[in-house]
Amino acid sequence: MGKSKEYTQDDESKVSFEFSADQKLIGIFKDGSPVDPANNEFTKLQNSDDALNAYRVNKHGGDKNSYESEIQVEDSSLLRSNFRREEQKARNQQFIQDQENRKALAFQSLQKQREDLNRGTDGRGGRPKGSSQILAYPFNFDRNQDHLKITRHEYRRPDINQSKSGNVTKTRNVNIGTDDGIVTRSEKYNTAGDTVAGTLLGSVLLPMPKVADVNGVEWGNSELTISGLAALGLAKKASELPGLGVGKDTIAQFKDKEALADIAEDGTNVAGSNREEFGRALKAQTLSGLAGILPGVNLDADTFLARTSGRVLNPNAEVLFQGPVIRDFAFSFIMIARSEKEGAVIRKILRFLKEGMAPKFRSTAFLENPDVFLLEYRNGGGVLKTVNRFNPGGLALQTMSVDYAPNGYWSAYRDSQPVALKLNLSFKELRPIYQGDQLMTPSDSVGY
Repeated sequence: MGKSKEYTQDDESKVSFEFSADQKLIGIFKDGSPVDPANNEFTKLQNSDDALNAYRVNKHGGDKNSYESEIQVEDSSLLRSNFRREEQKARNQQFIQDQENRKALAFQSLQKQREDLNRGTDGRGGRPKGSSQILAYPFNFDRNQDHLKITRHEYRRPDINQSKSGNVTKTRNVNIGTDDGIVTRSEKYNTAGDTVAGTLLGSVLLPMPKVADVNGVEWGNSELTISGLAALGLAKKASELPGLGVGKDTIAQFKDKEALADIAEDGTNVAGSNREEFGRALKAQTLSGLAGILPGVNLDADTFLARTSGRVLNPNAEVLFQGPVIRDFAFSFIMIARSEKEGAVIRKILRFLKEGMAPKFRSTAFLENPDVFLLEYRNGGGVLKTVNRFNPGGLALQTMSVDYAPNGYWSAYRDSQPVALKLNLSFKELRPIYQGDQLMTPSDSVGY
């Protein structure tokens, strides 16, 4: 197999094309990851000028006079099998790299941090723009202890809707080429939970804070009287008709009280109702409305019924699901500078967080999003199972307050570094936690 060079797309992504021994297109990679041949993106890239140019180069090498008008593509079964192979290869490589780099990232980066401080670098660590760094407080931080890890990432927007669940197994139909022609089969696949966290810009390791999480959903009261239920029943019938199901006849039924009463009479759409009761309810609502036109009179149907017959309209009250609640988290840290070097680390951490949460000015017309953050409770064994996890979709650092005199008076060293300061951070998750996210966490953990 042969792989082309990378071609830069309009969205700054890098795309390369893979060809089989028969010089046919067999795979496409975007930013190093294989593109699913069942997706529209694969077809779009396959038909691009970059793909045609890569095909020509693969087939004819450096012969600039060669010409190709279309790309030869392997059959769908080979495309699928190659995609699954490359996808598994990418997972294996990522797993191996994570295992090999975990210790190196934790210890070597901390060692580099100490070396930078020993060389007397500036407040930003003397690192080139865009490079990743790991900062830790206290200075002699032990990663084997429980701690909070905060990673900062560039904000990226791959889709117009980023509020999707985490990895869950779904089924889709795939067309597969066989000796008998194209056959449609169903296959299971995992959907990726959407996140806006892009390139890693650095990390901060802090002592374990006070841990608490609150999960919630919105439930609200819903009340419908008999006339509202009748209208709802008519709307439900209309929704079950072919097409939109809302024509002039349907609209006329909404306006016709007799037609609504007929619907109520059969009991199919309004449980427990009959034509007589429905008529009385409509009459009470109509009369209360007429009385309400008099100056200074505020009369509703329930008041009319209660005073004339000792009853009220049944509100048929229920509590209905209304939507998710997006969680927020607040942390507080007391940071004491026990040495000049530790004071320099504290200043770096403060600057790192302030830079990440600040919006980016591009022009008088546009601003770009601040960076986003991912949070984890960790120790030397990995992510903790005994406390909550944070949304993989990313978190925004909404507020950051620093009290440089938490004891109520100014106390500093010779270089004016405060002896102690209090750091308060307030994060908000960028999308809700769905059941699919919870199901992907270890079964012996507390989940999100």
